[in-house]
Amino acid sequence: MRNIKLTIEYDGTRYQGWQRPGKKDNSATISGKIIETFYKMTGESIELFGGAKTEPGVHAAAQIASFKTNCALSVETIRQELNHYLPQDISILSAAEMPERFHAGLNARSQTYLYRIDCAPVENVFTRKYLYHTVSRLNVDDMRQAAELFTGIHDFKNFSTGKSKKSTEKELFEISILVPSETPSGTEFQILLKGNDFLRQMPRLIVGTLLDIGTGQRSISCIERIFSGEESSPPPASAHGLCLTMVDYLN
Repeated sequence: MRNIKLTIEYDGTRYQGWQRPGKKDNSATISGKIIETFYKMTGESIELFGGAKTEPGVHAAAQIASFKTNCALSVETIRQELNHYLPQDISILSAAEMPERFHAGLNARSQTYLYRIDCAPVENVFTRKYLYHTVSRLNVDDMRQAAELFTGIHDFKNFSTGKSKKSTEKELFEISILVPSETPSGTEFQILLKGNDFLRQMPRLIVGTLLDIGTGQRSISCIERIFSGEESSPPPASAHGLCLTMVDYLN
């Protein structure tokens, strides 16, 4: 069988995430739409593996997926045909033949997410689906100091929702915070998170905590108390501000 790798971008606004774990009906998910479209193209049912399991409402600029197939179509034809039949809010950027052992989920080395915050006095109607808007002043120095407490290896079970059969110990390689003067629009904050893996809602719960600290609703010391279970995490930041920007693999 052939092993195909897809690079995908999507607007997650109207989807129930990349997939719905444990659910038989995944037709309202990104992976479900691709599987359904491939079946219409070829008559073949495939199993699609994603590099990251983005949640409902979360976007992706470069999701990676892989599947095995017996179809004889060239990879360029697969890309073109999928783009022809998929909804306009899902695009296949590239398709490539991969070695048999490549697996988009199991072989991922890191995932990178970007959270975008619009701080203009009036919300931009053209970017409102992709940036979280706030008029609150953010203390970036406190946020950057707090971000350092998240980096490294920690048990992030209290920065997640739902139960996980996998280990809740993850490693965050980097959290970077850019201020408006460092971004092209001049009115945007950006929070970049890069880690070896993320639990359910973990990126949004970390961002939500940083925003609470930035607005003075919580102190930097709350992070250690949330890790230890002495304090609950704040609500997750809104999904529409979050975008998966990269899934990296070992060479």
